[in-house]
Amino acid sequence: MTVKLSDLTPTFRAKVETLLATCIGKEVRMAPTFTLRTPSEQAVFWRQSRSIVEIKKAIDMLHSEGANYLASVLDGVGAHNGPHVTNALPGNSWHQWGEAVDCMWEVDGKFIDSDTKKIEGVNGYQVYAHAAKAIGLDSGFFWKSFKDSGHVQLRGDANPKSSGYSWRQIDQAMRQRFGSPATSHAQSFSADVAMATSEPIRLAYAAPEGWRVYETTDRSAAVFRSSFAIDADGAPKAYHKDNSKALDYLANAGRPGNWWALEIDGNDEPVVQSSNDPAPGYYVSKTSLENPGFDPTDPRRYIDASTIPYVVLPGSRYQQFTQAANIRLGDLAAAYNIKTGKMSFAIFADTGPRTKLGEGSIALAESLGLHGNPKAGGTDARSIIFAVFPGSGAGRGLSGGEIAGRIQSIFDNWGGLARLKSYQGI
Repeated sequence: MTVKLSDLTPTFRAKVETLLATCIGKEVRMAPTFTLRTPSEQAVFWRQSRSIVEIKKAIDMLHSEGANYLASVLDGVGAHNGPHVTNALPGNSWHQWGEAVDCMWEVDGKFIDSDTKKIEGVNGYQVYAHAAKAIGLDSGFFWKSFKDSGHVQLRGDANPKSSGYSWRQIDQAMRQRFGSPATSHAQSFSADVAMATSEPIRLAYAAPEGWRVYETTDRSAAVFRSSFAIDADGAPKAYHKDNSKALDYLANAGRPGNWWALEIDGNDEPVVQSSNDPAPGYYVSKTSLENPGFDPTDPRRYIDASTIPYVVLPGSRYQQFTQAANIRLGDLAAAYNIKTGKMSFAIFADTGPRTKLGEGSIALAESLGLHGNPKAGGTDARSIIFAVFPGSGAGRGLSGGEIAGRIQSIFDNWGGLARLKSYQGI
């Protein structure tokens, strides 16, 4: 699956962009959750609520109609269980043709799955449906037999079959677009869209600021693609009253009365390291994750950004990134730089602003081939793919070797680097 509007046909994409802009103008945010969907994924959705007898009958019908490719796809995806979500066999949904989009109404970073509930007198799905109808699109909100309020499509015909295509013609179109059954699970006609597959992955969180996080559902992991800002917190030389001596600007540690990145004393003043500490004269910089057994004024209590590759997640929002298990401080992650081809394991050691996604330690940046200077490093390009694994950590700091030793088998069983690299389209 993919949520990219660029995978829609040009005519439909233009209309969808107009539709979404119209909704925004009415103070309704509709977030795309599905655009292109492969025959394999359609087959999973169709099969998950059908009996073995129904499935065999459909496979036999497709073979008899000369749709051998689609029959192989329907047979090849295997058994799946779940709710009834579609009546369309693979190929017979406009999603496979790039002519359909599913959206959800988003309010304050949360999806509202109701076409009757009103917030401040407005229901987003109703606004969305009427706006779609006004520009000539067909909205599932108005369907009688199988209402689908988030669905909008280009054509008024329910599906390709009702539009006049034979099963043989649909089969040929799908084969040409998506490849052989053996490869249709891993490819789409858009080379940069890894999401247009039968991958077990779902949109887990859509932020009002525009960034998104996905969850892999076979083996739980939060996956996202972002830029990379450098975090110096926890490094002995992170902050100093003289900015020219420190790794980062003191303003990034807070301000008097609110030093979020510095340990403070009883007078709310930043603690300065003594002659027995790693960096005398520098402030004690802290991280959200701590090493137990050390005093709060001891720099060893915190995770050293200059030596430990760690990832930063936004505020408490990370708790909404996975459903199978909650992500906690100390859980482990993998990061891949699309531009440099470098990968690194990391630990979730610090929390940042709720509005931003894509931050990591100096050591992680350097491991990914980025300039690690907190004052001028990182990258504004969305070239880093992260996967964070809930339940993988120890609830405390780990050395680089301990991180790698603990996560390697988890990462390999999840699918390893090949799988991580495949999500360049998110």
